[in-house]
Amino acid sequence: MNGQELFELAIKHIYGDGVPEDNDLAFKLLMQAHDLGHIEATYNLGICFHYGFGTSSDLGKAFALYLESAKAGYGKGMELTGRFYNRGIYVEQDSKAAEYWLTKAVESCDPDAVEEAKKELAFKEKCEQQENLL
Repeated sequence: MNGQELFELAIKHIYGDGVPEDNDLAFKLLMQAHDLGHIEATYNLGICFHYGFGTSSDLGKAFALYLESAKAGYGKGMELTGRFYNRGIYVEQDSKAAEYWLTKAVESCDPDAVEEAKKELAFKEKCEQQENLL
């Protein structure tokens, strides 16, 4: 199977779409697709590590996978990389890195990434305004 086929099968197992719901198998399939360079699988593997689907939760691995997908141009990866930097999740809070990745996500034209990145940029702005008041 190629990366796309592995990815599609993994997603079917995540949602139980015509096959048994099985996060452990989905994780293994995503890992194989990631190893073949499938960028959407890389992002979804990050989700698995973030929330502990089919594996133990590991924010370090999740962030590394989000960043890898972001650097490859995947909008949702850009948004989550920006969110991690914006909120100091696993990495040190970095306003400039957050703004860079969130802006890239908005420019990605991925509707979900654009919407979430805009929300995160608004959250970032609100927090900065509150800090200025202190």
